[in-house]
Amino acid sequence: MRALLLTILLAGSASLAPAVNFSGKWAIEMPGRGGRGGAPVILVLNHVGKEVTGTISARSDVGTGAPVNTEILGGVVEGDTISFYVWSGIDQPVKTFYKGVASGEDTIIFTVTGGPAGGGNFALGRGQTEPQKVTAKRTK
Repeated sequence: MRALLLTILLAGSASLAPAVNFSGKWAIEMPGRGGRGGAPVILVLNHVGKEVTGTISARSDVGTGAPVNTEILGGVVEGDTISFYVWSGIDQPVKTFYKGVASGEDTIIFTVTGGPAGGGNFALGRGQTEPQKVTAKRTK
């Protein structure tokens, strides 16, 4: 009887564990101007339990050319789904939402939404009027 109860408890706790560990470095290929491929966006995630923290590097500093890391906020994992948002911009901040589903251990298919209409860098959410699908690949 004890063995059966232990087996049931272990099986139940295993189903509560996340299906995918999202921790690590990911490269997202964002569409560029005119439908061409843009520069990859680097996403660094730390996944603990149901929470995710990290940064996204979507652009370079105009003065130095160094990447600008933007903190991801509201990061949550439920099974094989991850979601978070980022704020970018200074004068008119833009909130961009990312919701992704793991496809195996090394790929996330994101739906990116948010940002006002009207030109600018897609990776920062500007100019986006409809949800966009983008793919992130785990890097080594």
